[in-house]
Order: sequence, then C-alpha cells, then structure tokens
Amino acid sequence: MRRVALATLVTAILFSISSIGPSFASDLIWEVENPFRFFKRSTAFDLHAKAFADARGSADSPLPADIVWRTERRLNDPDCRDRSTPESCGATRRARYDASRLGWASLTLDQVCYERNARPRRYPVACERQYSWGTAKEDYILPDAHTVAIQLAPAALAEAANGECIWVWQPRGPNSRAESRKQACKDKLTIRRVPFAQDRKASGVSVKVKLPNERELTEDVVVEDLFIVSLGDSFASGESNPDRPVTFSATREMTYDPMMTRDDQVATRSIKEPPKYGVASFADPIDYKTLPRRKLEDEEKGLIFRPTSREFVGAFEKRAAQWLSADCHRSQYGYPVRVALSLAMENRHRSITFVHLACSGSEVTEGLFLPRDPREGANEQKTVTAQFDQLSDLICRNGAAGRTMASSYALPMYKSGSAAISVQQVSKHWCPPAQRKRAIDFVLLSIGGNDVGFSAIALNSMTESAGDLAPVASLIGSEIRYTADVARAYLGVLDQRLKAVRDALHDGFGVEPSRVVQTAYEPIHLDETGNACGLRPTLGLDVHQKFKMDYARVQEAGRFLGELSARLECISDAKRRADCPRLATGAGTGFRLVTEHIPKFSRRGLCARDPKRADIDGTMMGMPRRVRGEDFKPYSPAFALPYGARWRLVHTPNDAFLTANTHRDGISPFDILQPPYVSLWSGAFHPTAEGHSIVADSVLPHIRGMLDKRDLADANRR
Repeated sequence: MRRVALATLVTAILFSISSIGPSFASDLIWEVENPFRFFKRSTAFDLHAKAFADARGSADSPLPADIVWRTERRLNDPDCRDRSTPESCGATRRARYDASRLGWASLTLDQVCYERNARPRRYPVACERQYSWGTAKEDYILPDAHTVAIQLAPAALAEAANGECIWVWQPRGPNSRAESRKQACKDKLTIRRVPFAQDRKASGVSVKVKLPNERELTEDVVVEDLFIVSLGDSFASGESNPDRPVTFSATREMTYDPMMTRDDQVATRSIKEPPKYGVASFADPIDYKTLPRRKLEDEEKGLIFRPTSREFVGAFEKRAAQWLSADCHRSQYGYPVRVALSLAMENRHRSITFVHLACSGSEVTEGLFLPRDPREGANEQKTVTAQFDQLSDLICRNGAAGRTMASSYALPMYKSGSAAISVQQVSKHWCPPAQRKRAIDFVLLSIGGNDVGFSAIALNSMTESAGDLAPVASLIGSEIRYTADVARAYLGVLDQRLKAVRDALHDGFGVEPSRVVQTAYEPIHLDETGNACGLRPTLGLDVHQKFKMDYARVQEAGRFLGELSARLECISDAKRRADCPRLATGAGTGFRLVTEHIPKFSRRGLCARDPKRADIDGTMMGMPRRVRGEDFKPYSPAFALPYGARWRLVHTPNDAFLTANTHRDGISPFDILQPPYVSLWSGAFHPTAEGHSIVADSVLPHIRGMLDKRDLADANRR
C-alpha cells in the first residue's frame, strides 16, 4: 500500500510540474502555435507570450504565484523614464510612450474572434485564424485541428550535428495517411493541422524522426483543448477598463452648460480665433462645469467645430473609448481573459477555446436568464441577449433552432429600490446534450452584487441626498441609490437565484458545480491604512461638486459587503461557515468560491494612496482642471495613464471619467447631467486592469488543481 501511495504521489508531482511548464522531458519538443483561440493572429498571442517569459525568467524556475500581475506590468507600464506621476512620465516620454499609454489591449482589439461591429455583437460560428503557414477557417467552439511546431531537444540536436532529418507524422485516428518531410535537423517542423477529437485516442498525430545516424525518435503529439466560459457581471466583464481608452486634449476643455447647445454660440472657425463660450458664472475658483475634453480631429486640423454641429458630434463619438463589446463594457482586461490566456501560456501542449459573455450590470435575472439593457449604444441595439441564450446558441449544432429542451426556474423578482419581492417562473429552452458541440471544461463566474444592489449602496455613501442623483437615475431608468436595509431584503433571496444558476448550468450545459469557479467581491472601500474611505471626502471624486464620501455611510457599505461575502460563502458551501442559515441551495451550490484575492485589496481601495508617497499620490488623484486660464493641474489630461501602476486597485469616479468617458446617448454631449453620468457609468468602483490581474492570479491555482487531479485520474486509468 505504501508503494502504491508513493507511486501515486510521484505521478501527481510529475503531472503538476508538466502542467505549468512550457517544455517536457523528451527527445522532441513541441508546442501549439497561436494556442489562445480567441486571438486571430499569432502576433497577438506572441505579445503576451514574450511578456510572460520575461516575467517568469528561467523556464526551469517555479511559476511565480503572481505571474499574471508580473505579465500585466511588463505589458502596460508606460514607456517613460520617470513614472512617479503622470506629469513626470509625460515629460520624460520615450518612443513608445503614446502606444504604451493606451495599454496592450488596444493592440489586439481588432485581432480577436468576436464581431464587435455586428448588431447584435456576437462570436462567429467560424473564425479565420492566422498561422505561420497561412490561415484556416475554424469552427470557433469545436476546432478540428491545431497547428504544432516540433523540434529536436538540445541533446538530440547535438547528436544530429548539422545533418538532415527525415520527419514522418500520421494522424492517430482511423483511415489516416502519413506525411513526411526531409529538412535540416536544426529547423523546426510545422505540422499545419494536427487533428483534434474529443476522444483523446483519436486525437493528435504520431511523429517519428530519423536522425543522420539512423536513430529514430518518436512522440505522440496530442493537443489538449480546454473550453472556458466567462459569465456574470461587471466585475468579470472588465468594466471601467476599455480596450482602447479615451485620449484627451492638452489644450481644449469641455464645458457642460446649457449655453453650449445654442447654435449662435460657436461656429467652426480657425484655431487662431479663441472660442467665446458664454460659460455660466461661478464663484468658486473651480469651475465644475468645465472638464477635460477628448482630443478630436478638429484640433488636429486646426479648427474648432461648432458644438451643435454634426461635425462635432461625429468627431466626439469617433473618439469614444473602444470596447470588445460596448453594449456590456466587456474588455480584454477582465480577469477571465487573463486566466484563460495564462493557461495557454503555462502549458504549450494546450490550446484554449474561450467565450467571454460577462456583461456589466447583469443580475441572475436580467443578464443570465433574461435580456438586459445595453450599457451603451441603445440606439443601435435595444437589448443584450441573455448570456445563457448566447451560450446555448454557440454550443448547439443547429444554433438557436436546436434549442428544443424546455425547463422552468423559480426566480425571486423585484424592482430596484423596492423591498416587494415575488417569485416568478422563467422558462428556458436548452440545446439537448446530443446536439451540443462539446462539453464546457470551466465556467468563470461573478454574480450576485447587482442582485443585492451593492452599487446603489456605494452611491449612497458618496451623495448627500437622493435628489443629487435623481436626474441621472431617470436617464438610467432605475433607482441607483438606497440603503443597506433595502439591499438586505434582496440578500435574503440571493440563494434562490443562485440555486437557479446551478440548475441551469447543469440542465442546459451539463456543467458540474465543481467546474464553476466563482469570485467573491473585492473590498473597494478601504484606504491604505485599512480604514474606511471618507476621511478625505472628495479624494478622487472632484469630477462633480455633489460627490463626497460620507465616512459613516462608507462603513455601512463595508459592513454590508461583509454580509454579502459571508452569504456567498454559505451559498457555495454550507459547511464553510458555522453561522450559515438554512438556504435554498441546501449543502451549497458546489461552486468553488475564490476569496484569496480579498486580502490583496484590503488596503488598496478607491481612496487608497501609496503609503510611501501619500501626499503626491493624493494630489494626482484630483481631476485635471484649469483654474482661471492657467495650465491643467495637477497634470495635463493628455498625460493620463489609464493602465499604469497605481497603489489603488479600484477606479474612482475621476479615473472612470479619464478612462472610459462614457457619455449618455440621446442627449447633448454638453448636457449638465453628463459629468455625473459619465463618472458613474464609466465604471467607478470597479477594479483596475492591474486589479483584474491580481484576481486572475487567485483564480488560477483552483483551475490548475482541478486539471492536475484530472490528469492524475487519466494516468491511473492508463
């Protein structure tokens, strides 16, 4: 028995090592080319692979626990000599400053298998992907082949000297035909299409190479393709981190004032003539109506477009932030993307098929089960299809027409801000198991925060009265500010909603609960000392004069966040805490709830300053403004660093304004309601790109652990 246990332990260690290493102990070394199937082009993956290798160091060294964060910093640190402040970075910028300031996702946004310009936006049934040898049009959900590069290991290469090798490879499936090639032993062999089948025995190719000395080396090349799906809300979608952020003018301003919409105020003219804006008078030295303006093409052409003109509106919209999916504020910076990417880089015998559906504002009801309003672009797309429906259509061989299996779910329903709750039956139509293209390996899930109205509690902590946000609430169409007492009523039925999620994932997709990795919500309300925000009421909030953190209400929000976290733990596993009440999920959903990232955010909330330079960091959190015609202070908005390293891991309203700058459709861009709308609807109170990388580092060990156990079970069966 001891020998069996020891053998099992050794096997586990070997599989654990192989699962995180780029190479294996073999005479032949091979890797999948462009293995992150979300990227069309190899150049997009190579950008990450290089940063990953630099962050890791030696390929033989253990994988750092914070590998995603290290990779993020190599990708997104701005190209300047002095990064201490945005101003100093801009003053010491180097050749790649402008490109690096926009972040890595701006370089890969148009290289993905997602039709972001379609209406509705969607994943393609087939995606044309690029390889070193050319392109291949592949079924996006279920590939039939992968491209693999294989070469001699160093010892075998030394044995071959400078001779030529004869390579032979043959698919392992039935009725296959062998191919061969003679080439220099030092060169890599690219096998264009290595067959992929869900039955591992029929997948891959058998490779044989004859060295100049007649010795033969063999290897079975079998690619592991994981299907990973991201579902949920803004904390998974990447809200507040657009793939291409807004760029601001160093000289122009945006005055939000009714006078700006009058046709007789400003006409298109030469830049040499200063504009006469007719700004409303103000007594405060700070004009809260005047804020940084996007850099538009009129400035680049030496003109000033009349604010009410089509030219201005067109130029303004053209320079909006760009998202992977603007209707959901879904971006490549969301932690699920980083998890899937890292899994592809850690093991180059692996390919990843990834579907990112998380959508900002989603609840279990409107979001997962039912359609919801788009985050922006409602004039182009009235609703966002329910995430479960989108996923069903993707995996079903006949698309939406194949969803013939009906199920019904009891869901608690309520209107935002009202404590009246009723249970309604929601019917869904799923794709029958026999018609599904493939099984889902892992679901990455973030859900529950909107169901209990946590964002409304957060807004309650930074406004004095409901009247401060009433006009904005009317634009959004819902109550966006209420107390924890209302939210606790919603918390009381969250278990019923999450039970429905568990049941739907099982019924509609065959996903076992243990394959669902759910993330707990980060503490966004703590400063660098671990204290609640509010001691400096306007820190990071001076985009709007009505925004002020109230210390007592922030503490209340923090307490409720603790209650939400505890309830999510109980809902996932009733044995996780001693104080769990009786819940609809019984023993628990069985989802893996990730909480390891929580301590990493505990002193890095939206009001947190770098403890080593608190004063200057606090100053740099202010909204760039001109005071009585002087230069922008504390720095030019043109030097904003949306994805540069910061101590805070949560975006403030100021950060949100300077990164996503999401204006309300259907009203004048100069409307006086735009500043509060922009600062809130652009993702305030959400993790930064750096924060998402930290969440990803906490999720990955759970995925790796499950893969290791599966590999060990497969090895024991063999």
